[in-house]
Amino acid sequence: MTVVADPEPDSAAADPDGTQEQTPRQAAAAIFSSRLSELIAESVVSTEDGSTRGLTLYSLAQHLELAYPDVPVSQSGLYRLIHGDAIPRLDLIIALARVFDVPPEYFVTTEKPR
Repeated sequence: MTVVADPEPDSAAADPDGTQEQTPRQAAAAIFSSRLSELIAESVVSTEDGSTRGLTLYSLAQHLELAYPDVPVSQSGLYRLIHGDAIPRLDLIIALARVFDVPPEYFVTTEKPR
């Protein structure tokens, strides 16, 4: 059996019409990025004075660190995920699903949950 590695696994191939086709890794990062961005944009947090504000990557990273100390995550790591520069580990997908009360599949499929 011969296995041939793609010399540039993250590079996209051009379709005959000239558009770029995403690699599976790029597609996964784009789906995750879009879904996480939607959830963050819809979320608000309560402050100590009783007011509310939008969720930030910093506050999300802090919450994950407290709620799931065995799941390593940082603000910069979340930034890379939001911008599609990285794909998440399974443990982080599960932790985020619990935080946002969505099924883990929400982050890896383009289909809307029922």
